[in-house]
Amino acid sequence: ARNEEDNIGVLLDSLSKQTYPQEKIEVIVIDDHSTDRTASIAHSYPFVKLIELKDDCENSYKKIAIERGIEQATAPFIVCTDADCVPGPEWLETIVSYHQQNKSAFIAAPVLLENNSSVLGRFQTLDFLVMQGITAAGIQQQSIYMANGANMAYPKKVFESVGGYKGSKQLASGDDFFLLHKIQKEYPSQIHFIKSEKAIIRTQAQLSWSGFFQQRIRWASKSSQYDNQSLKLVLLLVGIYNLSLLVALASSIVCPQLLLFALASILVKSLIEWPFVQPVAKFFKVPITGYQFLLFQPLHILYIPITGILSFQKKYIWKGRKVR
Repeated sequence: ARNEEDNIGVLLDSLSKQTYPQEKIEVIVIDDHSTDRTASIAHSYPFVKLIELKDDCENSYKKIAIERGIEQATAPFIVCTDADCVPGPEWLETIVSYHQQNKSAFIAAPVLLENNSSVLGRFQTLDFLVMQGITAAGIQQQSIYMANGANMAYPKKVFESVGGYKGSKQLASGDDFFLLHKIQKEYPSQIHFIKSEKAIIRTQAQLSWSGFFQQRIRWASKSSQYDNQSLKLVLLLVGIYNLSLLVALASSIVCPQLLLFALASILVKSLIEWPFVQPVAKFFKVPITGYQFLLFQPLHILYIPITGILSFQKKYIWKGRKVR
């Protein structure tokens, strides 16, 4: 948690109301050099074990914070979330029960973006629905492995057996992705996604376009370090396809014939993606029509290439710090 005084209390209140037996829950909050009241608010909850980072973590702040928390955890099963997230009352019970039944080495669980009343918020929600759908489908088909650090779980012994975040601390981002891929190599048949409404974590969408792009650049910045060639190829093809559409739209100013090609391509893109997005939106209870989905396509085509290109810059802003 870093400078989350407006959110940490809501999360801890939610954790205090879990249906899973409270005596079996160990809540550890790692304060990452906050300059506000985050640590004092967390300390006011008697069931919280507070760890305050004091030393400089040389870029890998979140990964080191998680490692410190796991080192001090006495429980054998780790469930991770972020300070700006809100779980439902049956969140922990659902995840623990799933693990006990399936002996998972890694569990990815659903995340829903809220605050979608604005155009930006609505766009983020739809974009995130696509990523959640890819995450669930990829894990189910054992083809593409993705996860979100706001909602994931694994046994402590599994984390330790793969060496934690050793080998990925050169990047600030990727506490979810790189760990998942290390575990997947050792436990290929024990990676699961929980498709349960009770396991959903809710978090807020970015409030500004600059915040949105910084977040997406951070997510994309780790792609150069992927060792999954299939995933790299998919990301490359998606980037090239969207860039070609963007170029076609821009070129139609001087070559009007390209406009018809671009619009037809956008329509085909929408028709292909809509059957995939619709059931994901239904699962998360996010109302969306095909017409609304089509209207957001130009924005999606614009942001994908921009984010991809900007992700090659060495540094970006995250939680008020410039990291790489």
